[in-house]
Amino acid sequence: MTTAIDVRELPQQRLLVKKTTCGHKEIGPAFAKAVHQVGECFRASGAKMASMPMAVYLAWRVTDCDLAAGCKVEGDVTLANGCEWLDLPAGPHAFASHFGPYDSLQETHQAVMKWCAANGKKMVGPCFEAYPTDPGLEPDMTKWHTDVYYPVGA
Repeated sequence: MTTAIDVRELPQQRLLVKKTTCGHKEIGPAFAKAVHQVGECFRASGAKMASMPMAVYLAWRVTDCDLAAGCKVEGDVTLANGCEWLDLPAGPHAFASHFGPYDSLQETHQAVMKWCAANGKKMVGPCFEAYPTDPGLEPDMTKWHTDVYYPVGA
C-alpha cells in the first residue's frame, strides 16, 4: 500500500555506504551484503548507526542497477571494506511511504513518478529508500514500512 504523496524538505545527509551493481531480482541479497559491510566498517571504528538503513539507487537500467547501501553514522569512521561517504543533497523530495513486502515496492516508485509528472516536478537526483521496519524483528510482511524519496525541482 502506498500512502499519499507529498513534498518534504530534507537537509543534506551524509551516509556511510557500500556501492554495488546487481540485477533487479538480486537487490535484496546485494543490499543485505553491502549494508553488512557498512556495519563492519563503523563498528570496527567504534562508531554507531545514526539512522535506519537506506538504499540509494544511483542508476537504474533495464535489467540491473547501481545502488549504495548504508546509513548515517555517529562518530569517527576509518573507511574499510570498500565503504565510502555519499552525500545526499538538501532540498525538496517527493515522498511516500510503502507498507507491505519489498517485492511490491515498485508500485510506490511508479506512483511517485506519476505524481511528479502530473504535478510538474522534475526528478533531479537519485531516489532512495529508508527502512524503518527491520524484517528480522517483524515477520509480518504487511507491516513492513519503507519510505521512498525522489529529489525534485520545478
